[in-house]
Amino acid sequence: MTISISDIIPVIIVFQSFLFAIVLLTDNGPKRNSNRYLASFLTLLGTQFMVIVGQGFGFNSTFIVSCICIFGFSYGPLLYLYTKTLIYQSFDFKAKHLLHFIPVVLILIISGFGYSTCSVGGFLMYISLVLYIVLAILEIINYRKIIRETQSTLNQTDLVWLQWTLILFSIALLLDVVNEFLLSMYLVGGISSIHLTIVVLVNWMFYKGLKQPQIFLGITPMDVEVLRDKKNKPARLDPNINEKEELEKIESFMKANDYFTNPQLNLKDLADHLNIAPRHLSYLINTFHRKNFMSFINDFRIEKAKTRLSKPEDPKETVLEVMYDVGFNSKSSFNTLFKQNTGLTPSEYKNKYAQK
Repeated sequence: MTISISDIIPVIIVFQSFLFAIVLLTDNGPKRNSNRYLASFLTLLGTQFMVIVGQGFGFNSTFIVSCICIFGFSYGPLLYLYTKTLIYQSFDFKAKHLLHFIPVVLILIISGFGYSTCSVGGFLMYISLVLYIVLAILEIINYRKIIRETQSTLNQTDLVWLQWTLILFSIALLLDVVNEFLLSMYLVGGISSIHLTIVVLVNWMFYKGLKQPQIFLGITPMDVEVLRDKKNKPARLDPNINEKEELEKIESFMKANDYFTNPQLNLKDLADHLNIAPRHLSYLINTFHRKNFMSFINDFRIEKAKTRLSKPEDPKETVLEVMYDVGFNSKSSFNTLFKQNTGLTPSEYKNKYAQK
């Protein structure tokens, strides 16, 4: 019996999926809850490919064949719930989440009676996967809106890597649909392009999932309420007497110290220092400054950077040192915001305005 690369790739997926799942389950860090969901996803993937490997060696089961689509109906809910564990700090699995797995249970029951639903329900499986991908993307979009209202930086909070996980998963799904209904997705030597994409996906999910930022542990219910308040409260032009006093208090505090240079500064921290309720502070900033919290803080950072660059205390001080000192930890974000504010890059600004 000749073993080719096309036979080895599914075995690699099985080995890596189970190995990575074990590593994730043994991690007791602050992200252990989300790691459990990722481990469940990888275990499910490893199990499916173990079935594929077994079928390649002639091990077939009528029951397994009749319910093989349960894997497809499980990936979507697991990926969606994994997304929510990353986004929400206090997300816990509840009984209502079991509703996502009703198709899986029904397929298993029907298959147990000797009937196959996968032959007619395969199309529904693809619809289910697309639906859950869309739901996960919508969660990320909403999350980013909340982050801009409650955090002062994206560096430790942005989930670009999760977005790319969804893209890779979508590519694998698209290739599978094309292979199923249009044309073969096999490459030279019988190698499946779907399997190659899944190998990349498994390694990407494990590496990025384990290396995700540990400083920010997700948004809180209060953060969610902040965005909800912004959407529900009507726009106003002029503050009342109390609001004027509060706005002056905020402005005085921000100008009197460099509290905004803390890169981990968030809405709650600032609200605590000002003795103002976080949701009310957000309302004041959004309504009367016409900015979200992140933009509000970054404007102070940019002004501080302009001063430092034009009047350097140390002639040898670099732009990068200034960037970190004023509270930025992303060079691309700093350069983009600085140029939007001044029309110049930080280096150009320093060369033009620095006092010799």
